[in-house]
Amino acid sequence: MTAPKVQAPPQSTVQVRALSASCRQAILAERAKYPHPRTALLPALKLAQQEAGFLPPAIVAEVAELIGVSPSQAQELTTFYSMLHTEPHGRRLVQVCTQLPCGYMGGDRLLAQLEQKLGIAHGETTADGNVTLERTVECMGACHRAPMCRIGDGYVENVKTDADVDALVAALKKGEVPKTPGTRNHDCHPQTSKPAKAASAYEPILLPRQPRSTQVPLAEYRAAGGYAALQKALSAMKPDEVTDLVKQSNLRGRGGAAFSAGMKWGFVPKVPGPKHLVVNADESEPGTFKDRELMEVESHMLIEGMAIASYAIGCNEAFLYLRGEYVEAGERMRAAVAEAKAAGLLGKAVCGSKFDLEIHVFLGAGAYICGEETALLESLEGRRPMPRSRPPFPAVAGLYGRPTVVNNVETIVNVPHIVKHGAEWFKALGPNPKSAGPKIYCLAGDVKRPGNYELPLGSVSFRELIDRFGGGTASGRKIKGVLPAGISAPIVPADKLDAKLDYESVQAAGSMLGSASLIVIPADVDIVRAATRMLEFFRHESCGKCTPCREGVPWLHRILARIEAGQGEAKDLELLLSLSS
Repeated sequence: MTAPKVQAPPQSTVQVRALSASCRQAILAERAKYPHPRTALLPALKLAQQEAGFLPPAIVAEVAELIGVSPSQAQELTTFYSMLHTEPHGRRLVQVCTQLPCGYMGGDRLLAQLEQKLGIAHGETTADGNVTLERTVECMGACHRAPMCRIGDGYVENVKTDADVDALVAALKKGEVPKTPGTRNHDCHPQTSKPAKAASAYEPILLPRQPRSTQVPLAEYRAAGGYAALQKALSAMKPDEVTDLVKQSNLRGRGGAAFSAGMKWGFVPKVPGPKHLVVNADESEPGTFKDRELMEVESHMLIEGMAIASYAIGCNEAFLYLRGEYVEAGERMRAAVAEAKAAGLLGKAVCGSKFDLEIHVFLGAGAYICGEETALLESLEGRRPMPRSRPPFPAVAGLYGRPTVVNNVETIVNVPHIVKHGAEWFKALGPNPKSAGPKIYCLAGDVKRPGNYELPLGSVSFRELIDRFGGGTASGRKIKGVLPAGISAPIVPADKLDAKLDYESVQAAGSMLGSASLIVIPADVDIVRAATRMLEFFRHESCGKCTPCREGVPWLHRILARIEAGQGEAKDLELLLSLSS
């Protein structure tokens, strides 16, 4: 017998009291952390939601008063971010990912099974108020462990068998959060399995400790030579020399744009006054999960890279901006920052030098647009994250109007190794000195061994990565195509999978490498359905600032949904091309 299904109770029937004294104190403490109080607005709303359960106008107004902004300014954030809720939900919010690749790798099946076993449809709450079930189209950064769901702040991954689903439902009915089924290390770090190890003699630099899911503590990192590069930079190099070294190495940004990191640093004006480094860890692109592993495991490598980059550009206050779903990564990064600060590697007089550095760890609240650097800066400033018009560029007028460098996590973790070993060493990694160094390839979808694979940039083709490292398709079916940069780039068809995985080769194959987030699409996937699901993502995640996106994407999604339902017309194809050109 299944529990009757009910909607979450309307806001008017829920008694919401004022925030407690402890919550108000926590909000005020959050406000005191930042150069500008408004930066604390988003964290404050999350603290209030954690206590109240959701964010009705009275609570939003109370938060606004504590931060020193108007209620409307606080409300515009509340209604934008997907992780902030204006309506109540069950005690456990279960969100099942159905985006590519999770949807066709079991996410749709998992959602249907949970609906049947809980007796509710997605968007509904059980009669006892215990569970609210949601179908999500935004990526959660766990594509390599599909099918998966989020319960509150935690992941439940690899829910592959009927027994896994039964265990999940049983735990939910008890008011518990189940542990992730399956062997976590195999799914997270398959690179060290025998087939992958035999395929390449390359020794990883950025992820040297795979398979591992636990955080590397400071003592272990230092025992392996960690923070030696920071000490070298501070004691033997001038800031400009560090910038020139990174420029000479040909390190290109790993977030997608592939712009020269050293050149970007060089754009920062050499003038007195505050400057900022902002590290972009908002990897919300479906198929992308490399930064998550770097932060959860190699936290100190990222901190060391941030410290060196900050020294190079003259920054004394840096920010690490994580996507809101990366709660565990955020906790680990905060712990690592505290470790480094206690050891004199952050804070005042870093490593006994005249250089000071504070690092803030900041979590967003579910917004794909925050992966765009200027929208991210708006979010950090406590505003609705809308992209800024450029010029001016962030290097001249970025965070708080100050010179700012925005780099991706994977870009920054390369920096200690460049300082330690030199530019020529870095350029020798890979076949193309102009696009050199290690690259982490995210491999997900229909593949036997999904996960992060670190290899020299451009050293393998699509086919080699999938077959030699990923073990081929999990289904045994042929490949229809591969999305090489999440769902933001054109599909590379099966007849072009011998293209090398570098910027130029993937472009020649008709797509782009981006952040190298490969989603393998098997032959039996309905490509119209896949395209419809991708357009649903962009429709959901559009910030709404620009008319072509705000109006055009919903039209594209509507047309594709009609075609998927078998109600399409010949003229729809011409309309699709017209709208998307």
